[in-house]
Amino acid sequence: MSKLSLRDRSPMNSSWVWKKKLPRFLAAACLIGTLLFFISPRINRHTLEQEIVQAATETAETVAGFASPSTENITVTSKVGCQPDRDVLERLGVKKLSQYVRREVVAVQSPTNLPLTQVLDIPLFDKHSTGKKVQGAEPLQSDCSIASPLTLQVPRPPQHIDASHFDFGVATTWDRLNESLDAFTHWAGNTGVRIFALIEPDSRVPEVLAKAKRLGIQLFVTENDEEYQTRYFSLVSHLAHNLREETRWSCIIDDDTFFPSIQGLVEAFERYDHTQQVYVGGVSESVAQIGLFGLMGFGGAGVFLSRPLVEQLSKPEVFDACQQMVYTGDRRISLCIYQYSDASLTIDHRLRQLDFRGDASGFFEAARPLPLSVHHWKSWFNTDMTKLSTVSEVCGDSCLLSKFRFADGWTLTNGFSITKFSEELSLDDHSMELTWDGDHGANREAFMHELGPLREKDDGKVSYLMTESVTDGNQVRQWYIRRDDSHGDQVVELTWRRQ
Repeated sequence: MSKLSLRDRSPMNSSWVWKKKLPRFLAAACLIGTLLFFISPRINRHTLEQEIVQAATETAETVAGFASPSTENITVTSKVGCQPDRDVLERLGVKKLSQYVRREVVAVQSPTNLPLTQVLDIPLFDKHSTGKKVQGAEPLQSDCSIASPLTLQVPRPPQHIDASHFDFGVATTWDRLNESLDAFTHWAGNTGVRIFALIEPDSRVPEVLAKAKRLGIQLFVTENDEEYQTRYFSLVSHLAHNLREETRWSCIIDDDTFFPSIQGLVEAFERYDHTQQVYVGGVSESVAQIGLFGLMGFGGAGVFLSRPLVEQLSKPEVFDACQQMVYTGDRRISLCIYQYSDASLTIDHRLRQLDFRGDASGFFEAARPLPLSVHHWKSWFNTDMTKLSTVSEVCGDSCLLSKFRFADGWTLTNGFSITKFSEELSLDDHSMELTWDGDHGANREAFMHELGPLREKDDGKVSYLMTESVTDGNQVRQWYIRRDDSHGDQVVELTWRRQ
């Protein structure tokens, strides 16, 4: 998990305290020096003046050592009404602050199925926390928190996850594999799955294996100097060679494929017959992409091959013929399946390639079930799935992206955003806001087959986007920020804990 080094959580840390004491130290030094000047005539006055200046300078330098110079550049406006931790603001990249609100969230496990959007009769923000002066209102507490905690119902997580019948293969480089392990640990750490990586020769392989072991990931690395497309298809035979008795599914992924819930993946694949030749994948959300590459399981969403199918494709005569195909990557796999097996593509619409660019908020904020996989999250658009999933430490995988609608009109999409739409949506509205851009001329109609129903972009929407999330003891702290360079950033911190 991404960790943020946290200091004193009190409203004023050591740098604040020493900044307030600095004038007192200087005044005291001057007073003592003045008294000595008049009561000690035998002391050389010029020497005494030098000593006073030197003492004051040393005192100032000592005090400055307790203060972070960069935090002095943070402007806190009069609207804030409390003392936020400036070290945290610095780490969040806040230069000017116009609002800071902290609120505790108590996660209560529910024994029953929960709706996609839970409606609450309490506001997210207190009337005191919006920066508006209200007659007779109590101010925020000194640490910027609202006194009353939120109690939110979350699904009951499984006691134990056994996904040992899944093997995953990835063709990548040492650097990208090492970078991906922090994300892989969410779904592969201590779940029984195995990951087989084919990478270019690199002397640092022991380092990445040691890191994977610390994270609870069963990682097996094989160095391979073939060019990438050849190495990618070689995963088919490599996974077949490493089948074990319990293996049912072999899956080829990209190094930026992310599975939000491994338990959700296990449950989804219970409906597929792993004893037959079965090919499961997700198609692109864009018709333009399908037109370019064909109807196939797109690799970023995950290409799942049943045990009989991966055994069929790895037969020497089949594998060698397919390896010679001019097509590359996931397209080569699909054409090999169509040509040399009885399988055809089974589309699972929760395996997501996510072939769109820019603002992905419409996808993540829609009242839809949690996707089984997510791709392009750190390239075509920017949604840090590692940070998004941190809150699962408290409320389990199934609470990720859960929607909570508050009485004051704000909606929390857990791990992603806090949003107020310009027009309130009905509870049965499962449409997706079209916020992203498509490649190759893809328009609204190009995305309907996978993502419909769609609605137009809400230009009046107000959003706090989740920027940071860390584990802090037995709690998880999330920071949602509405950036505004002119008037100042607005920050909402949610601290999650179990009941």
